[in-house]
Amino acid sequence: MDLDKLEKLNALKEKGIITEQEFAEQKQKILNQPHASFQQLVDNSYNYSMLMHLAQFCAFVLPFLGWIVPLVMWMTKNEDEFIDQQGRVIFNWILSVLVYFFVALLLTVILIGFPMLLALVICSIVFTIMGALKAKDGIVKNYPLSIRFFRVEESEKVMD
Repeated sequence: MDLDKLEKLNALKEKGIITEQEFAEQKQKILNQPHASFQQLVDNSYNYSMLMHLAQFCAFVLPFLGWIVPLVMWMTKNEDEFIDQQGRVIFNWILSVLVYFFVALLLTVILIGFPMLLALVICSIVFTIMGALKAKDGIVKNYPLSIRFFRVEESEKVMD
């Protein structure tokens, strides 16, 4: 439902610009408009890329899902240049996290690894959200602290 349209329509009725009958007809038209479906949402490259970034949170359900789901999403639509670049950004981060995780795991022997593991979890959450928001805005940019395993053509402006 488009709340803004209904509010504008109501304002027109209250000002006397349209009649009660015209208001009712237009209101019914607005309420009967189809809503954006999930398929329409993912058809847009920016939205799909945002969902691909957020799919990393599947790791909180099952650890391997955090890289399997984005990988499948990337491979199914990698013919789109924007989605391909976002997939590279995501997997630069996923591979970087694996490297950082094993280094931190080794350092748990001298206890400094525990705060490093905590920092890695926090960074993963923050960087994933930042990446999703940038993807939604059409920006291609590697996550901070990301090791460049795949070449990414970064852009600070919206890709067309």
